[in-house]
Amino acid sequence: MVKGDTVQSVDRALAILGIVSQHNQIGITDICKALDLNKTTVYRLLSTLMNNGYIEQVKGSNKYRCTFKLFEMGNKRIQDLDLLEEAKPALEKLADLTKETVHLVVEEGTEIVYIHKVESTNTIRMHTWVGKKNPMYRTAVGKAILAFSDKEKAIDIWNKSEIVQSTPYTITNLDDFLEQLVLVRKNGYAIDNEETEIGIRCVAAPILDFSKNVIGALSISIPTIRFPENEIEVYGNHVKKCSEVISKKLGYIY
Repeated sequence: MVKGDTVQSVDRALAILGIVSQHNQIGITDICKALDLNKTTVYRLLSTLMNNGYIEQVKGSNKYRCTFKLFEMGNKRIQDLDLLEEAKPALEKLADLTKETVHLVVEEGTEIVYIHKVESTNTIRMHTWVGKKNPMYRTAVGKAILAFSDKEKAIDIWNKSEIVQSTPYTITNLDDFLEQLVLVRKNGYAIDNEETEIGIRCVAAPILDFSKNVIGALSISIPTIRFPENEIEVYGNHVKKCSEVISKKLGYIY
């Protein structure tokens, strides 16, 4: 919308909302100074905003403050966000950048569930499908979720899981597992170094929402023939950046 299409009174009312929101409480004189408007104009706009529930007068004073109406409206928008729909564009970009398979998962009990997959264009790739489940303890996405959750939750998930030596590289000791989660949290990404499937390395990062809760994770899955260990940090940074984009769309503030 170009400037000529705006309504001056609405512009001014929104400007007042912006000023008032920056203060615990503020008087008309200070609002006038901040916006270079006369008191009559500011008073009329304040009255309109008060009548619509956006601003209230502080009891026993001539100062004003914002109500929770804007918060309620924003919170409704956040609650209506759909993880899959919000994540898809970023996942597509990540797959296009790396030319590798990208997954989006959520947790279900002691497992992760693949809810979206962007397939690699390469011939050799990981055999997964939407709806497939894997134990959290031996997947990069599962470790990414647990590393950014409470330690008690990680221990509980471990204790409730059937710990199986799926490959020679699968972690089967709780202390070793918890040590790795500390490293995951420090680096910001997790690794499945052939722990689930021989010949496949995965790198994953968590997705967080506005309440700072982990609501899922994303990963890149790459055959080891195309993924030497010295490139783990490169792909780790790719998944971190992608998770930040998605988390910000879901209201997370870094």
